[in-house]
Amino acid sequence: MYDIRPTADQIPADLIAGLLATDTGTIGHFLDAGFMDPGMQGRMPGAKIAGTAVTVQVTVPDSLTAHYALKFTRPGDILVVERGVDQRTSCWGGTSSAGAIRAGLAGLIMDGAGNDISEANAVGLPIWCRHVTPITTKYRDLGGALNVPISCGGVVVNPGDAILADENGVLVIPRARIKQVIDEAVTFGKKEQDFRAFLRDNPDMAYPDASGSSAMIEAKLKEQARQ
Repeated sequence: MYDIRPTADQIPADLIAGLLATDTGTIGHFLDAGFMDPGMQGRMPGAKIAGTAVTVQVTVPDSLTAHYALKFTRPGDILVVERGVDQRTSCWGGTSSAGAIRAGLAGLIMDGAGNDISEANAVGLPIWCRHVTPITTKYRDLGGALNVPISCGGVVVNPGDAILADENGVLVIPRARIKQVIDEAVTFGKKEQDFRAFLRDNPDMAYPDASGSSAMIEAKLKEQARQ
């Protein structure tokens, strides 16, 4: 059975640019939710992508729906694929990576096995996946879903959510929260730059004294000593 739904509107370009100006590690300083499992590893060193999620659910050894999705993706979109229990085969390989670049796909996030990673890197398609396998799926016509809510990397991904992925991991941001996250990232980034400048200007100060960790632990030690 197939469930094929309309593709969500793309996220405005200024918001995508705002996400690309920061990184998941910065956002991870003030946000806990939305980060995929650390097992979702980037396979192209140094790659960073941000874009609109186009979701695919294909939990059987069949690549038909994942490939069909390229008919509906737009330049800059990110394909996010739920693979479920089928962790042995890959629904994506070198030829499909070439097709993805032809369609303008920004990247692929796949909760399962990848294949032909060097070919994907050569054509410029960044992939995040759990592991790599030599076994590929086939066109078995077993069904799947496009543009439905899915689970990927332990996170719910809705069609049209924002995806930010880099060397630190993959973050899913609900559409309504993108601007807020960007603004908080800018604020935190400025504070971090100021702190690093302070460290440079005070070379004799120990890092924990500057960061405040010394004061917190030593206050707790004093409290424990009085008990």
